[in-house]
Amino acid sequence: MTYKSESPRWDDAGLIQHFKFCATMQLRTPLRVLQHHNDTHWDREQEPPKIAVKPWQGIWVPCTRLSGLFEYEATMASEVGQIPVSGGDFLRFLLTIREAVESRDTGKHAAALAVATSKTWEDIVEKLGGAHSVAMKLCKAKAG
Repeated sequence: MTYKSESPRWDDAGLIQHFKFCATMQLRTPLRVLQHHNDTHWDREQEPPKIAVKPWQGIWVPCTRLSGLFEYEATMASEVGQIPVSGGDFLRFLLTIREAVESRDTGKHAAALAVATSKTWEDIVEKLGGAHSVAMKLCKAKAG
């Protein structure tokens, strides 16, 4: 079986039981993509839905019946280093700050700064270079 991230396919041997969507854990990843992190697709009659518009935004990962056994304490890469495969606190931060920024037509920098200066996200924001750096990155990044 050949697996390409651009076109996930079911295998003929039946080893793949489902697919799981893994969003790229970065500030620039759009909210609509982050919201689908860990979604699963079980319908063998069709390919998983297209969530990521650009290849870097995320990927559908094939899972076997044993895949879940290896997820306990498993990690994945992110912009702040290794995080739990669930996304953990970093995913919660990304969802919060992307929603604050993407829900506004104006005042995006102020919205990002308000989230980034919250004590709740202090450790994460520090790893990203500080609140002003986070706000600047988000205001430069284009959703999509």
